[in-house]
Amino acid sequence: MAIYRFEAKIVQRSAGRSATAAAAYRAATVLSDERTGLAFNYSRKRGVLHTEILTPADAPAWMQERGRLWNAVELAERRKDAQLARELVLALPHELIHAERVDLVRDFVREAFVARGMIADVAIHAPDHRGDNRNHHAHVLLTMRALLGRGFGPKVREWNDSGLLEGWREAWAAAVNRRLQAAGHAARVDHRSLDDQGIDREPEPKQGAIATALERVGYASHAGEDRRAAKERNSRRKALVEQLKAIVAALENDDADPRASIARAPQPVPRPAWRRYLFELWGTVARAVTKPITRLALVTGKHLVRRLSAN
Repeated sequence: MAIYRFEAKIVQRSAGRSATAAAAYRAATVLSDERTGLAFNYSRKRGVLHTEILTPADAPAWMQERGRLWNAVELAERRKDAQLARELVLALPHELIHAERVDLVRDFVREAFVARGMIADVAIHAPDHRGDNRNHHAHVLLTMRALLGRGFGPKVREWNDSGLLEGWREAWAAAVNRRLQAAGHAARVDHRSLDDQGIDREPEPKQGAIATALERVGYASHAGEDRRAAKERNSRRKALVEQLKAIVAALENDDADPRASIARAPQPVPRPAWRRYLFELWGTVARAVTKPITRLALVTGKHLVRRLSAN
């Protein structure tokens, strides 16, 4: 089935982030930050299938240039804890083809954000070749200030309203479902929580980019363990529900043997011990390989610092 995701977060200077770095990474390009003098080169990043900047009709033409746009955003903010941009992460249906995904994102962003006066920097990413091949997704960076003349005016506080965010979440689900229906797919998404949908399943915690990267090289992470534990509990819950249904069906049928019905129901499957053993073994091997390399890099770095200090 199609996967629903609408994640909204703030690119905030107090967290050590910058709008220029975020834009460069998501578009896999090179951008220089005029405020700090830093250059961000992500041109070797793979998997970026499509990028574009969508602007309101009254926006000046220079805002179509990624570097000028996000440098203007940076220079408009004076505070150390400034909120620079809003970032959205949208899961795109793997059932659709690439052109349909591009149209889906473009139409939704124009209607929900650009029509309100925001500028949107869109990047559509392919699934990571080491992960779930259904994980097509889009990153959308949104400006947070109103357009004023040839530049940016004051912050628009209304765009931070929680009710507006909930409306966007629902609108994204509706947009995805319309596109799936138009393409002839039966799959649908739902923006509501599992409880609101009446689904008896524990939500799986997010693993995050750092934990995912660690696990790919063999390191166990707390987030990964939490997610695997939730999956195991859901698997056991499903099996127990099937057993309960079998018991109820047997009790309703006086001629049936309840024990036979229970035996036919799926049984909770414990996590195989060998899987955890192999996972821990791989982590031990990975650490044994990487620790000497890390130690050598630290020693070399300290040596260089001493040499430079002496000069």
